[in-house]
Amino acid sequence: MKPNIKDLESRVLSVLEDIEHNDNPVRDVLAELWQYNQEQWQRVEQMVRVSDAYQDMMMKREKTLGERFDKHIRQLEKITRISDRYQTALREANLELEHASLMDTLTGLPNRRKMLRTLKREYDHRRQHIKLGMIDIDYFKRINDAHGHLVGDEVLIAVGHLIEQTVGDLGHVARWGGEEFLVVFTHKNADDVEICVNNLVREIQEARFDVLDGQIIQTSISIGLSHYQEGDTIDSLLTRADDALYDAKNSGRNRFHISHK
Repeated sequence: MKPNIKDLESRVLSVLEDIEHNDNPVRDVLAELWQYNQEQWQRVEQMVRVSDAYQDMMMKREKTLGERFDKHIRQLEKITRISDRYQTALREANLELEHASLMDTLTGLPNRRKMLRTLKREYDHRRQHIKLGMIDIDYFKRINDAHGHLVGDEVLIAVGHLIEQTVGDLGHVARWGGEEFLVVFTHKNADDVEICVNNLVREIQEARFDVLDGQIIQTSISIGLSHYQEGDTIDSLLTRADDALYDAKNSGRNRFHISHK
C-alpha cells in the first residue's frame, strides 16, 4: 500500500519534538535523515522552479519567434502580391507598347512594321497565293494645300477605313506610309482579287468624305497589283507592285494596273 507522506512526516516531527525521545540514540539518526530529506525537497523544489522558469522562457521565446515568423510571412505575402500586380501591370504595359508600335496612330490600321511581319508570315506559308495591292491617294498634296493638313488627315482616315471595309476577308490592309496603303491579298482566286481592286477604285471615286466644318472632299486612288511568280521574293513582289502603281498613275490615275513582269 502506498504510504501517506503527509502523515508520515507528521509522525516523524512528533517524535523529534517529543522530549521523551531526546536520549534515544535513534533520534539523532532520525533528525539527520529528516534534515537530509528537507534539503532534498528544497533542491527538488528549486529544480522545479528553474524548470518552470525555463519552460516559461521557452514558451515566450517560441511565441515571440512564432509572432516574428508570422509577421515575416505576412510581409512576404504582401511583397508577393505587390510583385504579382507589378508583373501583371508590366506585361500589360509591354503588350500595349507592342500593340502601339505595330499600329498607325492616325488611321488605326496596322503600320508598315506590322504589315512586313504579316507579309513574311503569308510568304512563308502560302506564297503562291499572294497578291499585293499598292494604293496611293491621287493628288493628295493638293488636298493638304487647299484645305490644310487636318482635313488631309481626315481624308486619310476615311480612305483607310473604306479600303479596309471593301477588302474584308480577302486580305490584310495597312498604312504603308504617307498617303500610301498596302493590301496583302491571300485569296486563291485571282479574279475575286481583281474584282475587289476594281471595286476599291470605284468606291473611293464615288465617295463623298464629310470632313471638318462640313467640308465635302472627293478624291480617287491608283493601285498597282502584283501576283506571286516563281522565284519572287518579298522585295521583288513589293517592287513590282510599286512599278504597277507608277504605271497606273502615268496612265491617268483613278485606276489599277497589274504587273505582268
